[in-house]
Amino acid sequence: MIKKIVFLGGPSTGKTTLCEALAKDLDTITVPEYGREYWITHQVDRRLTPQQLLHIAKMQNQWEDQATSHAKQYLFCDTSAFTTWHFAIHYHQTALPELEKLAKDCWQRYDLVVLCNDDIPYDDTWERSGDANRHEFQMFNQQYLKNHEIKHIVVSGSVSQRKQQVLTALGLTSKELCF
Repeated sequence: MIKKIVFLGGPSTGKTTLCEALAKDLDTITVPEYGREYWITHQVDRRLTPQQLLHIAKMQNQWEDQATSHAKQYLFCDTSAFTTWHFAIHYHQTALPELEKLAKDCWQRYDLVVLCNDDIPYDDTWERSGDANRHEFQMFNQQYLKNHEIKHIVVSGSVSQRKQQVLTALGLTSKELCF
């Protein structure tokens, strides 16, 4: 049985870096953020339509489902339908009902929810929405997880510290890693 781990956090909180590092150490794979790739080629004035955001959430789930058959014990997911729903709320003040349902139901897909802290320097690349949005998104994530009593861990510090925090949550020791 594959354990699916999802990573949440504001922009530039180290989700991709941590997913890739853990996948390498555990000899498995990650599911990249479909929305990032889609946004780069489809955005207009740095925005996507509500229908496009729904498409992203559906495709992210499809990528996860497809990747499960190629993973080895763990599958690290760089985002979820919840994050896509949050972008819809942020930019459009609402989300399509189907996207709302995908976001609400997504927590059943994961064995572990990891919230990456924003205690690392912001990497200001052109496709990101700014450090102010990072803090706002981070606070939204924290409050949502708390208010909805979604079991999760918060990881902080360097990549190696964050990896160790996830490995501990998974009940793994350094002897089990594939170095």
